Amino acid sequence: MALYGAPVWYDALSRENKLVLRRAQRFLAVRVIRGYRTVSAEAALALAGSMPWDLDALVLAALYKWRGDQRSHGQRPAPREIEAERLRTEEDAFARWRERLADSTYYGRRTTGAIALALTEWVRRRHGRLTFRLTQVLSGHGRGLPLQDRARANSGVSSLPPLRRGHCATHPCLMLCMGGGARCPGLSCGG
Repeated sequence: MALYGAPVWYDALSRENKLVLRRAQRFLAVRVIRGYRTVSAEAALALAGSMPWDLDALVLAALYKWRGDQRSHGQRPAPREIEAERLRTEEDAFARWRERLADSTYYGRRTTGAIALALTEWVRRRHGRLTFRLTQVLSGHGRGLPLQDRARANSGVSSLPPLRRGHCATHPCLMLCMGGGARCPGLSCGG
């Protein structure tokens, strides 16, 4: 419902309106990821795999404008052309989102920096889910040490080097293999 009519109002979106959208989306994202309310907006949105609504509105507005331009030239785009244009505008939005995540002026840099490495794959993944404990490790709010001890015990390798506190939250392999049943290559990387 938040994006209803987005192609119409996107151009009039002010900084204050973006903050209102962001506040509402952050509240929902924190609930989705089962995180603490102190998780930053960017980290919560990235962990939830939810593109910021202002960027979603940008995609909808760009697609609406493109379809309007096509119709004004007497063309009726085929569904596959519309889908191709939607994917192209989404990739542009992902690029903008990656730039935001790379910005170091907000809290949650470590979490968003790790997810930014595989942002598109993270958002479009079909497997894995965030549990309360995994969210705490990824967001830097929980103690990762019990999880690391369990990972060492389950790996079958007795000579794993000790992991630095917070290592798991910054390692991109944790995101790509979580829930997939594959052994994480990061367990033997040594930090």
